[in-house]
Amino acid sequence: MEKTLLSIALILVATKLGGIVSRKLKMPEVLGALLAGIILGPLVLNLVKYDENIKLLSNLGVILLMFLAGLESDVEQLKKAGKSSFLIALLGVAAPLVLGTLSAFLVSGDITQNIFIGVILTATSISISVETLTELGKLNSRVGVNILGAAVIDDILGLILISTLLAYNTQGVGLPFFMTLLVILLFCAGGILAIVFIPRLLNKYMKNVRPGRTVLTLALAGALLMAFVAEESGIAAITGAYLFGLLLSQLEHKEYLERNVKAISSGFLSLIFFASIGLQIELNGINAGVLLMSAIMFVVAVLGKVVGCGLGARAFRLGRSESLQVGVGMISRGEVAIITANIGLQNNMISQEVFIPTLIVVLLTTVVTPILLKVVFSHKVESRLGGRPAGAA
Repeated sequence: MEKTLLSIALILVATKLGGIVSRKLKMPEVLGALLAGIILGPLVLNLVKYDENIKLLSNLGVILLMFLAGLESDVEQLKKAGKSSFLIALLGVAAPLVLGTLSAFLVSGDITQNIFIGVILTATSISISVETLTELGKLNSRVGVNILGAAVIDDILGLILISTLLAYNTQGVGLPFFMTLLVILLFCAGGILAIVFIPRLLNKYMKNVRPGRTVLTLALAGALLMAFVAEESGIAAITGAYLFGLLLSQLEHKEYLERNVKAISSGFLSLIFFASIGLQIELNGINAGVLLMSAIMFVVAVLGKVVGCGLGARAFRLGRSESLQVGVGMISRGEVAIITANIGLQNNMISQEVFIPTLIVVLLTTVVTPILLKVVFSHKVESRLGGRPAGAA
């Protein structure tokens, strides 16, 4: 027990210091937490071991992280963007999934692993894009609204893919797999219907209820319960937590819940999760094959989103420059890609040779996205590609 307490203390201090350095460099704090885990783990200092206690806290951290991601989502923005965001997300998932899977065969013959690589590359994290769009004054533009809406749908589609692949990995192709697939689709459909109709009833019931610890405790219990139901149904636990977060994101008490859940997550559990990723990296996992895989995954990560999301935007008559801006805004990977890779590693669906490149891709896409966004929003690029097409809304 004493060892675990010391490990947690070291993780919390190191990840917070790493987060401060990341913020100074205008990068997301998650990168600092990842690096802190790498430094504390076997790759550098070997001070903290990835044991069952750290794993348990890490799993709680990832559930809370996805619950918070759902809470922070803006369902109204999603409704506002509508069909265009759906197509942008759909093509933005399909392109990296196909390209990632096919390109993985250049270095690996494992079909399941290669498909999982494609699934990892479907993820999108727009936190860095939102910061850049806000800085440029474009967050509420047609491009910004479509990126925000597509990101929510992208997450839902990605979670369905993860759950489907997990079911295939444990059951193979057969009647049990197709039954699980049906359960996944029904679970997500039920979740979406709940997101549409239940918040109105809850807001009516909670009109005279003051936000407080009882509301927070019940919200946390609900997230864990939905994660449990999802996992018992053969679906990834994070899917249930995320959908429950989306449901609560429409409550009048959203700000209170978001603020307090973020304090627990960002101040404790999610730090342990991100550090645990670094703790799992070993020296013998880094070689020439890893560097080649990193290069392939990075190219696919960029092209997959630019081409897929860009084509989706063009289909809804966004201009060439706007379509490019949407595609670039969706490039950045982040928490979801890391979470997906971690699930793959824990379920023996990917190896260290894939896990490490995922972290490299997250780092590289996080660095290049704000740079590329500023380039594609420059007057020079916009005038060269042309703005909105004539008659566009």
